[in-house]
Amino acid sequence: MQEATTISGWALAIQRALESYQVDPAPLFREAGIDIEAIKDPNARFPSDKTITLLDLGIKTTRDQAFGLTVGRFVRPTSLHALGFANWASRDLREAQSRMCRYFKVLTTCTYGEIVEDRDTVGVQVMAYPNYLSRLNHPHFEAILSCCVQTARHLMPGHFKLHHVRLTRSSPEEGIEGFKRFFKCPIEWESDRTALYIERELADMPLPTANPELAHQNEQLCKEYIARFDRQDIVNQVSNKLVEMLPHGEPSMELIASEVMVSCRTLQRKLKEHGTCYKQLLDDIRKEMAIQYARQQHVPIGEISYRLGFAHISNFSRAFKRWTGKTPVDFRAQAL
Repeated sequence: MQEATTISGWALAIQRALESYQVDPAPLFREAGIDIEAIKDPNARFPSDKTITLLDLGIKTTRDQAFGLTVGRFVRPTSLHALGFANWASRDLREAQSRMCRYFKVLTTCTYGEIVEDRDTVGVQVMAYPNYLSRLNHPHFEAILSCCVQTARHLMPGHFKLHHVRLTRSSPEEGIEGFKRFFKCPIEWESDRTALYIERELADMPLPTANPELAHQNEQLCKEYIARFDRQDIVNQVSNKLVEMLPHGEPSMELIASEVMVSCRTLQRKLKEHGTCYKQLLDDIRKEMAIQYARQQHVPIGEISYRLGFAHISNFSRAFKRWTGKTPVDFRAQAL
């Protein structure tokens, strides 16, 4: 699979965050293997492993568990190529959130976003692709939430308010005030997801910066930008689509083919050229994600089954035993 990449604007936000702590970013960039001069190119992308390492070094150097929140505060519309401008031109926050999730690859290809709704709220949940589940720690996800919050606050100055936030980390012994000051809403610690929620009425409130023509033009630029680094890797495209769509049930090959804009016959041929097939790729993705989730004690077994698109938990248990020789419960107990 293609190596995940992250846009240069993210590294630039980390640089600015470090400088706000009076930390010289140059040594940390060298240690992470990123040319600090290269981040000035708005079209540049870096291996996500390097940007992950850079943020980890920032946390270690600043000794601030809320460092991820600081990084998100330094993301600007230009940091996200055309996506930043498309978000600013959106009709309302619901449209901006949906657009952010739809073109998440502009920011990075190691995580993705999903809209979550209930009767009273609309939210954005941030998740990692299987290869990066074990690489990303709490501040990485929180930095993305921070980016979304800061954008919303700029779009609705004086009006934006979070309903609540869910974080997978435990309540920190030190620095908890930083989280409270930033989110200004109830925080659910040790949750099964990283997500922010706003009231539906606020999500549908018209934005003063709305411009449908500019939103459409910049959305087209997002599509072209993603196509430039995504066109050749059909396995990566299919894998990412599977991860995104599995929580809604097992997707058919026909649906995935339409999502990556090829015919079923073309999809079968291209996967065969890479030594795999749709059924095998689906099974491999489920296996990899199941093992990663099973090692996370806070994620219930039933939730894992749901996230992997199984209709019944018994089907998931049988598949898990085929993959590992153990039931999910026994595997988790041994891992712990």
